[in-house]
Amino acid sequence: MNPITEVNVRVSVVSISHAEARDTVSYVPYKMKYQNREIVFTQLGMRHPTEKGKRMIHVFDVSDEANDYRLEFDAERLTWTLISIMEGRYVR
Repeated sequence: MNPITEVNVRVSVVSISHAEARDTVSYVPYKMKYQNREIVFTQLGMRHPTEKGKRMIHVFDVSDEANDYRLEFDAERLTWTLISIMEGRYVR
């Protein structure tokens, strides 16, 4: 059985910025609203940019310590999409 639930819905996300270097700032998701619940992320797993056609997409793997989530940020359209959820019983 596949532990990952595919979702693929747009969500509202609050992001925060981190100054990494002198002229570099990165933005990471802090919390999201999904199914009338506010989910606060406590861990950032991976972040990587990728391309979908001509658009730049940033993929974030985050966790609230109960579940893992994969989010995509479309840098052109400025939208967030919840791609998938891995339920807590599979999260280490």
